[in-house]
Order: sequence, then C-alpha cells, then structure tokens
Amino acid sequence: MRMQTKMRTEDDVGPGLTAGCATLLMGLCTLAVAINSEYLVDTIAQVVRDYGLPESFIGVILLPIAGNACEHAPGRRTPQQDRPGLAIGIAVGSATQISLLVVPFSVIVAWFADGKPLDLDFGALNTAVVTFCNLVVLTLLLDGRSNWFKGYILCCMYAFVGVLYWHVPASMEYRGRG
Repeated sequence: MRMQTKMRTEDDVGPGLTAGCATLLMGLCTLAVAINSEYLVDTIAQVVRDYGLPESFIGVILLPIAGNACEHAPGRRTPQQDRPGLAIGIAVGSATQISLLVVPFSVIVAWFADGKPLDLDFGALNTAVVTFCNLVVLTLLLDGRSNWFKGYILCCMYAFVGVLYWHVPASMEYRGRG
C-alpha cells in the first residue's frame, strides 16, 4: 500500500492573525503613521527656510517618494522577475487610489477642520502637469506592452516634472485661500 503525501500550498494555510489582532495592529500602525506625518509636516517649513528647497518640489517630488516607499520595492523587484504588468498595476493602482479616495477624503475632512480651507481647485500649473502626465502614461500603456524605452520615457517625464517644480516661481505654486 502506497502512502500519498499531500503537498501543502498557500491555500491550505489559514490566516496568520485573528481579526481583532489585525484590526488592533492596523490601528496602531495608523496612529504611528499619523504621528510621524505630523512631525514631517512640521519640519517642511524649517527645511524650506534652512536649505532653500522649494516647497512645491518637496510636496510634489520628495514627499511622494517617501510616502510610497513600500511600493518601490515590488515596483523594482517584479520587472526583474519578468512581471512588468504587475509593476505597472501597482503604480497605476496607487495613483488611482490617491486620486479617487485620498484627495476627496482630504477635502471633506478639511471642511470640518477650522482654518484649513481646501478644495479641488489646484491651479492651472498643477492641473496641466497632472493632465500631461496622465496622457503620457495612457499613450505608453495603451498597447498593453512594456519595454525599457517606455520606462526610460517615464523616468524622463518624472525628471522633467522635478525640474519644473524646482524652478517654478512661488507665485505659481498654489493659490492661497484666506
């Protein structure tokens, strides 16, 4: 009589955390991120003053790099594993999440916060940059294929936007509401 052994797969393994533990852990992580975000925002004015970095460059280029650090690892690893579609999905999914959830949620929260006016009027420069970037990404992804040259174009576009926000005059950054 031959004994068959069953290979364990990922589907056979149950959840690693209970629902209560996962909720508590997510709440603690959210609290830690909120506290760190407050410290980060408080230091931006000091960095602008001490080092002369443009505030728009910090907000458009540096903060997203730090904020999306967790997405950079799979964004670099998956193309090396010959899965560029997954890397594109991660990047586009992140941008969609920010535009459809985070920005409108921030506007709604600002309505209830005293002295924190915020609306969806981002000014002509910011709107033009977002529109231009969306058109470039759409054009590059339309055929469903990816290669090194398309990645190079996207990196050049990011560098172009970085140089733009480095040199944009302070009067064109954001419209102040008072």
